[in-house]
Amino acid sequence: MSIFMSGSVIITFRIMPESVETDLDLLEKLIKKEIKPQRMERVPIAFGLNSINIVKLVEEKEGEMDRITEKIKKIKGVKEVEVIGLTRSL
Repeated sequence: MSIFMSGSVIITFRIMPESVETDLDLLEKLIKKEIKPQRMERVPIAFGLNSINIVKLVEEKEGEMDRITEKIKKIKGVKEVEVIGLTRSL
């Protein structure tokens, strides 16, 4: 059985924390709880700042990407959210 849904897309988000002092372990836990991403990784940016990049499989329907982006923005410790990749699943 495939994990892919028909009519689904794979979205990669870059999540920037509020500051270098933001507890990334806690932020990752909150993201996992709210978004349930398929993959998550920390990416060094500069001067001790890391982004958290997540990959999320979602149903391809109007407004779904914006809904998830807004949900991420509401998580405590998130400063900025950017979509950095979008691919249709097979």
